Amino acid sequence: MSRGSRGLRIILSHVYAWPEVRRGGERYVHELGRALLAAGHRVTIYTTAPIPRRGNVLGVGVRYLPQRQRLRRYGELSVEACFGAEVLARQALAPLDVWHAFGTADGAAAATLGRWRPGLRSVYTDLGLPERAWRESRPDADLHGRIVRDVDEYLCLSRYANEFLLSDYGRAGRVVGGGVDLQRFQPAGSRTDVPTLLYSGTVSEPRKNLPLLLEALALLRLRQPTVRLVVSGQGDPAPTMERAPQAAVEATDLVGPGEVEDLQALYGRAWATVLPSVHEAFGLVLVESLACGTPVVTLDEGGPAELAGPGAGFRARARTPEALAEACEEALELAASPGTVEACRAAAAAHDWQTAVVPKIEAAYRGEPAADK
Repeated sequence: MSRGSRGLRIILSHVYAWPEVRRGGERYVHELGRALLAAGHRVTIYTTAPIPRRGNVLGVGVRYLPQRQRLRRYGELSVEACFGAEVLARQALAPLDVWHAFGTADGAAAATLGRWRPGLRSVYTDLGLPERAWRESRPDADLHGRIVRDVDEYLCLSRYANEFLLSDYGRAGRVVGGGVDLQRFQPAGSRTDVPTLLYSGTVSEPRKNLPLLLEALALLRLRQPTVRLVVSGQGDPAPTMERAPQAAVEATDLVGPGEVEDLQALYGRAWATVLPSVHEAFGLVLVESLACGTPVVTLDEGGPAELAGPGAGFRARARTPEALAEACEEALELAASPGTVEACRAAAAAHDWQTAVVPKIEAAYRGEPAADK
């Protein structure tokens, strides 16, 4: 690469855009763009929208390309395939040092362009799990194979995700988790008057396990009758709530997805944030909760479990309502202990954009060995 660690010309690409699609991955791209811009790089984000336009999110220029479906062989992923091809066509001769992609089709396009153009670094962050059985069931399996074979840097969000890449594809990736701005995500002045759990995530996604949390809540209320659960996220909660125990329904407040600023207040006021996901690469909401001084609860599996460290969270010992209720109760007790806010903030510091994440990503952009290897 001809340039040093500063002033790189970078494009970030992700087919779907925040806030049209409200998932952690979509927000990750914009947060990273702002952090890279603050570090002195020149950054443009490419994504799609129903109506093409130019925009600006968090101070970073965004190009919204049209959502096309011309590559029918990719079926429901045709929009993603067309997006990757269009960004490739636009960047083929453009002045560029790094193409950092977050989707399969644009990741394959970045890897292809990186082979054509000496000095261009192609980087791909897998927002999920590189599990061969799942990958090969998708119509874009050939594109993922190209990424594994040709991309300069394959980034995984957790050690858990990286283990799939190594075992299923024989390639060792670089682990770079999600980031948080410790200046923006701050503890609240006080927590709620009653013990309060927070669930922040898609309410209708089975993998997120909201029904399991509601069953655990009903059990927890037998020991702590005043405990409440705040549920914030996209999707229709009605089907889940209709099947939940009545004791849990009575103690649950549904607040909708809200804005990022709303989340900061929810994190800080809650006593613990619970994400009982399975087969998950990471848990951005957990890092943001820790930054706000609030302990976290996960299952003892997957990427989220790597964030529930001593003094900052608990892991349910089994995927059962009883085990999850016990972990939640332990977290509620931890929230009231002196020093918990500081311990949570210290855990989140390992994911601060400027001091932790951006240096790791810059090393990937420069092709330097990972610091933890």
